[in-house]
Amino acid sequence: MPTWKYTGKDVSASKAEKSLNAIKSACFGCDSHDPECSIAKAAGDVALMVDSGDASVKDQIHAQITGALNGAKFPIKTPEALIAAFPDGADTTCRVGDLSMTAGEAGTLLKKSDFPFKSAKEVADVIVERAGL
Repeated sequence: MPTWKYTGKDVSASKAEKSLNAIKSACFGCDSHDPECSIAKAAGDVALMVDSGDASVKDQIHAQITGALNGAKFPIKTPEALIAAFPDGADTTCRVGDLSMTAGEAGTLLKKSDFPFKSAKEVADVIVERAGL
């Protein structure tokens, strides 16, 4: 059962999905993603909760990366634009148990030839693969 990280409350997967859909429906569909957008942050937090369940560390980190990039405008053409797309920039942190990785640390795993990225999934795929998760 997913747990809301801010209060420790367990919620059903269906309730978490309903909440995520409600948050996504509130999105204004802006042309660019602002890392301070509270709607994108909320969607990322709930998406993480929905996706984590009993998933592996690799799957949880992948879900956190894609959740953090929810609302980002793709394609992302440069490392700087990718870091700016994360809610807290380079300080955005993915954490599972004792393992944590900031967007800044993850960025060191990327190569110029990886760009442009066409989706959050593509970003997460490359990062988890290169991190050896």
